[in-house]
Amino acid sequence: NYPADGKDRLAKCAASVIGLKRETLAGQRDAEHPEFDVVDPFDEKSDSLKRGQRIALKDESGKVLADYIVGKQVPSRSGYFYVRRPDEKATYIAKISLDLSTKFADWIEPDLLKLDAMKLNSVEIDNYSIDTDKGRILGRDQSNLSRKTSSEPWKLDGLDEATEEVNQDEVRKMVDGLDNLKIVGVRPKPAKLQRDLKLEEGIKLDQATMIDLGMKGFLFARGESGGQQMVSKEGEVVARTDQGVQYQLHFGDVFSGTEEEIEFGFTKPDEPPAEDAEKKPEDDKKSGVLKKSRYLFVTVSFSPEGLGEQPTEPTKPEAPEEPTAEKPASRAATDPADATVAENVGPWSEYNAQKSAYDLAAAGFEGAKSKYEADLKAREEKVKAGEKIVKDLNHRFADWYYVISGDSFENLRQGRKTLVKPKSQTPGDQGTGGPVNPLNFNFPK
Repeated sequence: NYPADGKDRLAKCAASVIGLKRETLAGQRDAEHPEFDVVDPFDEKSDSLKRGQRIALKDESGKVLADYIVGKQVPSRSGYFYVRRPDEKATYIAKISLDLSTKFADWIEPDLLKLDAMKLNSVEIDNYSIDTDKGRILGRDQSNLSRKTSSEPWKLDGLDEATEEVNQDEVRKMVDGLDNLKIVGVRPKPAKLQRDLKLEEGIKLDQATMIDLGMKGFLFARGESGGQQMVSKEGEVVARTDQGVQYQLHFGDVFSGTEEEIEFGFTKPDEPPAEDAEKKPEDDKKSGVLKKSRYLFVTVSFSPEGLGEQPTEPTKPEAPEEPTAEKPASRAATDPADATVAENVGPWSEYNAQKSAYDLAAAGFEGAKSKYEADLKAREEKVKAGEKIVKDLNHRFADWYYVISGDSFENLRQGRKTLVKPKSQTPGDQGTGGPVNPLNFNFPK
């Protein structure tokens, strides 16, 4: 029941099947079906191995739009195949151009996050592993990367700029990994968890939910505030865009399986290999049968910090107060010998200077106020757009645990050791990870 959102393939397949035209009659009897490889693959009564590929298209209500069994290619006629309808005995020849596949990844939109790398302005990487027996986080390595615009280089918190610099090549590889994160399989979440994730209140923990999450490598621990927080078997990444969209990627258990097992399930988590001096770790990889994959839990939230600084409202200038002294009529009418007139000129001269400065500031204020109001309105529109994106993505992500390849995981699992390089020939301190942190885990009994 995963959405077939690989629209191009779906559209081409539908057009080619619905528009299929039967041409020459090839046979009229059941006995001829094995000869043309058009035995129904769902026919349990037949013992023939000459079965075809059955393709059925239905609309939303379940009404059949097209249903055919496609057999082998007609000899010496490229593009022509034997075809029959399941409810008919007659077999025909038809020209068919189909790109058929039963691979999960061929029918979906594999770009999971739909994230534009040019819009990224912050990536927080929290690398750690969990000792579930002791309830501890092991080897924590946290890296916070940021940039103001896509044209600027990435900066790393805590960098010793005198001796170190950011390895921009590794950062680009990680950002590209986010931009092109592909899924290779899915698993449905429990119905209650799906509902919780679509509501603003968040997950309401119960034993069934915790067991299901725990089986995928997602656990809950008591945080510093006393509330429950999700922790993952192999750390997490938080990526934020200039739209205010903040992705939280939690990396769960690793497992190995065939392509079909990775797509649909029915696998067991990796277990320590049995002691066998002759068996090498890379044997399974060389066989091409088993592939390493990992569970991924994705949520999205709105982060106004991603939009940049809040517009600052300009301060309205205050008009200067007029002097209490009588205002001189004019310079020509004043008598310098008149002490009262001379005494009044000073305050009014100062006032006039202040009034001129105020008039300039008032004119500037009106322009600044107009810009502020325009910037504020634009930000409010960005907030609305960002919140809508978050809502849509959370509805998309709420129903599924995702499965990503081992390579995709490694591209995202960067740390200080790979993100930092020496600025000179003097090696920088690469670090060895953080301390062991005890956590108060709650495991279902």
